[in-house]
Amino acid sequence: MGTEYVDEHGISCNDECHAEWDKILDKMIFLFREMNEEMCQKKNPYQKKHEGVLQEFEAKYGIFGQKLEEEKKNKHSRVLHFPSEIPEYKDIEEKYYEEEKALSQYREDCKNEALELFSKWFYSLWD
Repeated sequence: MGTEYVDEHGISCNDECHAEWDKILDKMIFLFREMNEEMCQKKNPYQKKHEGVLQEFEAKYGIFGQKLEEEKKNKHSRVLHFPSEIPEYKDIEEKYYEEEKALSQYREDCKNEALELFSKWFYSLWD
């Protein structure tokens, strides 16, 4: 990395190498942090709305919509219900899960890129 030169004291130097190496290490650190759900800088913009929907759904219909089941006559089986089944919650649920899917893919891409860099520079990490 960079260009080596001999300074006025006859010492071989390479100023660009350290700056370039720092960029590589910073990139790996950033990517390893981004792949972690808790440390990732990107967040789901629908998180708070989704949490509100879950609380409202549970207050109205019980855990997993048990009050919806109580209205049915067949007591021998149990069906779990989710907010996305209720029209008033469907839109926010779809947006939330679509964003979760995109965030998951972003973190997977970060992991893959971080591991590629780690593998490429592995033997240089303690030089």
